[in-house]
Amino acid sequence: MNEIPIIPGRGLVTPMSTRLRIDYLESIDIKVDNIGKSQLILKDLQHNIESFIGTTEIPLGLVGPLLLKEAGQEELVYCAAGTLEGALIASMNRGAKALSKSGGFTANIAWQKMCRAPLFLFENESEATVFKQFIKDNFSAVKQEAEKYSNHAKLMTIDIVQIQSNVHLKFYFTTGDASGQNMTTTCTWHAMLFIADKFKLDKGIIPLDFVIEGNGAADKKVSANNIKEGRGINVTATCFLTEKVINEVLRTSSEKLLRCFDPSKQLAIQDGMVGYNINVANAIASIFVATGQDLASIHESGIGLLHLEAKDNGLLLQLNLPNLVIGTIGGGTHLPKQSQALEMMNCLGSGKVERFAKLIAGFALGLEISTYAAIVSGEFAKAHEKLGRNKPVKWLLRSDLTQSFLKASLNGFFQGKEVQDISVVDNEIMENGILTNVTARISKKLIGFVPIIVGYKNENNASHSLNLLIKSKALDEEVIKGLHLIAASIDPELSDLLKTHKAHLEYKNCHLKELKIYQFLNRVGFKNIPNFYGSHEDSEREIYFFIQEMLNEAEIKIMNSGNHPEHWNSDDIIRTIEVITEFHQLNKSTEFNVIEEFKPWQSAPLYKKLLDILIKENPESKHLLTFLNLYLEIDALEAESNAIEISKTVVHNDFNSRNIAVNKDGKIIIYDWELAVVDYPHRDIVEFLSFVLPENFEKETLYFYLQTHFNLYQNVAWEEWLKASRYSLKNYIVSRVLFYEVSGILIKYDFSKRILKTALRMLNFLNENE
Repeated sequence: MNEIPIIPGRGLVTPMSTRLRIDYLESIDIKVDNIGKSQLILKDLQHNIESFIGTTEIPLGLVGPLLLKEAGQEELVYCAAGTLEGALIASMNRGAKALSKSGGFTANIAWQKMCRAPLFLFENESEATVFKQFIKDNFSAVKQEAEKYSNHAKLMTIDIVQIQSNVHLKFYFTTGDASGQNMTTTCTWHAMLFIADKFKLDKGIIPLDFVIEGNGAADKKVSANNIKEGRGINVTATCFLTEKVINEVLRTSSEKLLRCFDPSKQLAIQDGMVGYNINVANAIASIFVATGQDLASIHESGIGLLHLEAKDNGLLLQLNLPNLVIGTIGGGTHLPKQSQALEMMNCLGSGKVERFAKLIAGFALGLEISTYAAIVSGEFAKAHEKLGRNKPVKWLLRSDLTQSFLKASLNGFFQGKEVQDISVVDNEIMENGILTNVTARISKKLIGFVPIIVGYKNENNASHSLNLLIKSKALDEEVIKGLHLIAASIDPELSDLLKTHKAHLEYKNCHLKELKIYQFLNRVGFKNIPNFYGSHEDSEREIYFFIQEMLNEAEIKIMNSGNHPEHWNSDDIIRTIEVITEFHQLNKSTEFNVIEEFKPWQSAPLYKKLLDILIKENPESKHLLTFLNLYLEIDALEAESNAIEISKTVVHNDFNSRNIAVNKDGKIIIYDWELAVVDYPHRDIVEFLSFVLPENFEKETLYFYLQTHFNLYQNVAWEEWLKASRYSLKNYIVSRVLFYEVSGILIKYDFSKRILKTALRMLNFLNENE
């Protein structure tokens, strides 16, 4: 190549120079349209970057609360952490929970230092020796000169290392609330000029050369000397973990944590690992990203020395970070988002750097605890288990939703009409369901809701448009894998049981069941579902989706009311019971061969494990006796079911106010049928009532609605009806409510505790008449 092109703008950070650079890149077919979108104010970046072309975004997660104990005070603190590594924030939060529930952590600072190590070269070793003594004799003068060039840097010591005719001077400064790399460079450079002039004047010797850094500072590198002598802040976080917290939050024991610790540390020493920790760098990097720190300092700042020690009824843990290079002023800390992340920790500005160091050490200690516990408990391996999954040839992607592809999937309403245009709508507000959100963590295919607008002409050639909704389904095995991932973070044994019993759970065939039900209900004219407009199935590409009406919120009085029983009046509840009964009584014969009878006794070990976890999480619960009785009754569910003289049918099996809407004209609309199973019709009724009954409802209220349901059937005895209701309620609690409650260890559902309380109250009332 004869000529190297010159990039426009010459490193300037101005609107014009930025535009010129972007135009230049576009002229050579390099696209930066996404990178070029930025909300930063260019004048704020003048000292942080050159040749600016845009930004890249890293998502921030919330970590906390973490309990800090300092000077006799306790404080709950939070931090923003930036990462693209799934599960990191969850693990940091679990560690923070473990520390906080055990009484919090303390931290202390050993020192704050910043090192700059210039190199002086001489003709011979004797000149170098004279220079070495000169530095010792003139330290005070050098200190005075160096400190002229900063309001914050204070020179503490100069360590002198002579190697033959060369002398390295290690200047150690304190730097206030800045990390100090830049200020110490300036101070040291002026001190070097002063030294060279004074050495020539006093001794008549001129160095051959001198440079600002002879690599003795190990700037942004790991150095055993820096660990010992100091560079950055040396901080140690300490906590005591109780055995109870280790068992209940970390799902392991102090005995197992200790058993594995020393052997792994011995190998680290043998292999020459610098320091010993589990994954300190993850916590350091995530907080550095959020708070505007120098990312190249992650390397040295990520050195950590973890210590475990057995104590009565628990473990003492300490994490030492010897080289934490951070600042609460300077660098990128002044930028709007970075300064706000520091403000969140109350660490922005002067006088805050030691607090910042202590909090980083505390959050890092929490991650160490969580990750190490996951390793020794088996959770780490379970969470990464593949469950036999292979990537298909061509998953459905958003880019596949072309007009021709979607037109081929439309039917029903559009038969005889001319579809003119189909556009996909970006809608970040729309919430997917629980299963879709769980599965999205382990699959990159297009799943969940995608809004579209269909433009068409009717029979009179008039133009119209419809807002529709694509619902793309995850495979049942993907749903199980998502649940397996969550279960692994709660209890590794739970994840094993989930996998063992997956063939008997309601998630089996969930990618097929909802499609088949909608197709059937559309065909028989069942009016209480969103209008159905078509579907697409391609087993080779694992595509299973259907297209339905987008409900108009302006026409609806009740929707997404999972935590709002007050939205439901008696008429709406009665009408909903009538509508689901209409579905139960439809003649479905062999329509749904993908929907199987649900037999909870086949998965008894799984449900017992869920109850066991719930009991351990709530040992003081007033419902403890009921939980223990349910534990004993799980094995008797088969006999109890067989003794009921009522026919089973296809039930919704997720029939709650999160999946039911009520129009302003009173019409009931039911959706999300993916968990349908064959069971007693009472299963839907008891779940629905657990969501819509008011708190502290009376026994008469429950029996009124059960009687309403009973009156819709003929030739059934009331006592049999109550037996089926009682069985269905137990079934519902152990197979569904327990999943909500135990999942709440990681993912809180705002309705969970309320419906558990309501369901148990219902069960107590039914047991009174047993």
